[in-house]
Amino acid sequence: MQRWWRILYGVIIVGLVGCGAATPTATPVVKSRVQAVLAASNLVVGPNRLPIGLIVDGSPINDPKVQVKLRLYYLDGTDAEKTQVAGEGSAEYFGQGLPAGIYVTYPDFKQAGDWGVEVEATLPGQTPTVSTLRLSVLAQDPTPALGSKAIAVDTPTVKTNPDLSQISSDPKPNPALYQLSIADAIKSGKPTAILFGTPGFCKTATCGPSVTVLGSLQKTYGDKMNFIHVEVYKFPFSESVQANPPLLVPAMSEWRLQSEPWLFLLGKDGTIVNKYEGGITTEELGPMIDTILSQGI
Repeated sequence: MQRWWRILYGVIIVGLVGCGAATPTATPVVKSRVQAVLAASNLVVGPNRLPIGLIVDGSPINDPKVQVKLRLYYLDGTDAEKTQVAGEGSAEYFGQGLPAGIYVTYPDFKQAGDWGVEVEATLPGQTPTVSTLRLSVLAQDPTPALGSKAIAVDTPTVKTNPDLSQISSDPKPNPALYQLSIADAIKSGKPTAILFGTPGFCKTATCGPSVTVLGSLQKTYGDKMNFIHVEVYKFPFSESVQANPPLLVPAMSEWRLQSEPWLFLLGKDGTIVNKYEGGITTEELGPMIDTILSQGI
């Protein structure tokens, strides 16, 4: 079962390969005016999607021309390991349609603990700048893990509640995204994309654009796979958002999700083959969906 997600990550891992005993680069840089920020809350031992955002003079940027390189250091290792590059690679831009750009790599963390990331960003026409991040990599994944079976949940559909305004905070909900429950999709024999997000109350302003991307992908691939949007909050949404604690739909707790948006890609047997925290784009998801369909996963 796990061979499928290993095949997929073999397709998309384009950076962050081991570098032996190499030492940090000595490339001269100007004083940093660019600050990198981690756009994910969940990193674990094994394959990961590592999205990085960039703040320039206090404002996020969304520029496909920015070149971003990452170098990783294992801070919980020996003194030698703390200064030895454990992996490095170039990040790929994915910010099309999002409020801010994200620059993504796909590292495979070998050990749990604290990791350091040196982010070198080169803005068009400028000298590279460097900022650093400290990451906490968990030994166990608190969310549904790659290679595990998706959790069957009877999420709302147009059949159980024809009033879409009660099952989605999207001001213009797309009926195509509410035809099947998660439980139905798992039993359908088709691959499935499941997006957990709240377009009307998203903390990061990426849920709405992500639901739009999901709808666009459904138009392209809807005859071959399932696409489901799961609203994060119970109806009435505004009251659930203001409650203390906020009132989340059962699927959020059953899938053990503490943030949003999250998108999960399932194979036709219900196995989780990939997952994405934060904003998504057609440019990042399209090639992965093509791989799932072409390989019959």
